[in-house]
Amino acid sequence: MRKIIDDAFISMLETRDLNVHSSLNGLFGGNRRTVKHGSSAEFADYQEYVPGDDLRRIDWNLYARFEKLFIKLFVDERQLHHRIYVDCSASMDWGDPHKGETALRLACALGFLAVQSMDRVSIIEIHDDKCDNVANNIVGKERFYEAVNKLNNTEFFGNSEIGSALTREENVGNGDGMSVIISDFLTESEWKSGAEYLRYSNREVCLLQVLSPEEMDPMMMGKMWLLDSEARGNDDPRNKRMEISRDTLKAYSMALEYHQNELRQFCDARGIPFVTVCSDEPIERMLFMKSTEAGIIL
Repeated sequence: MRKIIDDAFISMLETRDLNVHSSLNGLFGGNRRTVKHGSSAEFADYQEYVPGDDLRRIDWNLYARFEKLFIKLFVDERQLHHRIYVDCSASMDWGDPHKGETALRLACALGFLAVQSMDRVSIIEIHDDKCDNVANNIVGKERFYEAVNKLNNTEFFGNSEIGSALTREENVGNGDGMSVIISDFLTESEWKSGAEYLRYSNREVCLLQVLSPEEMDPMMMGKMWLLDSEARGNDDPRNKRMEISRDTLKAYSMALEYHQNELRQFCDARGIPFVTVCSDEPIERMLFMKSTEAGIIL
């Protein structure tokens, strides 16, 4: 059985946090400060009293000094609910190091940062056109560690219909946190509609692309069968017998670059942070350089 995280992995994350940009609409009782004023114990400012304000918040010492009524304002602290979607299709079950395990480690890292800040987190696996909420509404580190044990048994199979899965999901939240999609995005299915649906639901959307070294820089030459990892048997037309030459590799490199640019342009036009990582990169580089530069992690 795989082991996604260990003590060294956790200790590496303890001084970090998720970078939440938008106004917050989460539940009370968290650790996120909003631009609004609320009912926490931490004082923020004074405001002149107007009829209808809570009389219990009047500062009578200020009234004695200025003969005017002022009320105390306090920091509004909210608990957000972040949702992390992991593509668990057969195409993620490949690579050395394994793309799927890299995706799960990234999901766990973001999940830990969420619970460390007293937010809630759900880690959701996408199989075909369905969302499987394997770690739902996790609050606190103890429950987080229990959820990680479930992720150790994650299986990667089938296709990935990210767009259909997300648009069919009944509860993606509304304005109360980040939604992160982790995938290789090497699919003919429509994933953009899923990202757009999350944005329509006032979510902060982030895309993390995980590729293997073989996908980023293939080292092959000669005649060979190329088997699609999502193919249904050897006779599937997606499997191809090809002769790989330098020209073939050059054409592949250009096609991959075009695909990456399309992803980046889609995200840039919508203000969506987008990061591409290679599964053989150190996890520290993925998190503390690339994800920090993209504005996902503080």
